[in-house]
Amino acid sequence: MSKNDEYRANAAECPRIARTTRSESEKRTWLDMAESWLRLIKPAQPCDPAVRLDPAEPSATHELRPRTAH
Repeated sequence: MSKNDEYRANAAECPRIARTTRSESEKRTWLDMAESWLRLIKPAQPCDPAVRLDPAEPSATHELRPRTAH
């Protein structure tokens, strides 16, 4: 299990626990904890750097040449 999966599982458990408590302050604490777990999740990074490039976007390494009328 990856860290992100672990964090998601922990975050999912918090609202379940919050529903079982009678105290509003405890419920809020559990829901705040769920948000904290979710903030720990890191965005997925593509394996191939080329995946991040949009072929429609000009890159800094490629110079665009103006089209000339023939």
